[in-house]
Amino acid sequence: METNLPAMNGEISKKAIIVEDNLILSLLYENYLKEMVFKTVGEIKSGEKAVELVKKYTPDVVIMDIMLDGKMDGVEAATEIRKFSMAPIVFITANTDPAHLKRAEQIENSKFLRKPISEDKLKKAVNYLLSKPKV
Repeated sequence: METNLPAMNGEISKKAIIVEDNLILSLLYENYLKEMVFKTVGEIKSGEKAVELVKKYTPDVVIMDIMLDGKMDGVEAATEIRKFSMAPIVFITANTDPAHLKRAEQIENSKFLRKPISEDKLKKAVNYLLSKPKV
């Protein structure tokens, strides 16, 4: 489902994909991104669907929970996405297991945030990744 959000002040919206199995958090992140002038594809709950939709929509940024519905977690999905896209990925998780952090750190062009997150933290992470030189 694509949500077309209007560009503000004549700015062109960027595209974002949110991959989160918690609907309330997904809507929260969507609101944060709306404030940052992003169009979003909503209600993606599995890593498998994330890979499919990143390929289809070529987003400017991906917001990715690590623990997801389905067989593929967020890090596995990001690994698959890296085979065809270098879109920045912001991992967001409540899981504090060091093994998850280590796996996420292996993904190029990504940041890792621990839940709960604020709009400011997400904005800083997204802006940091989008401002990095493209390789």
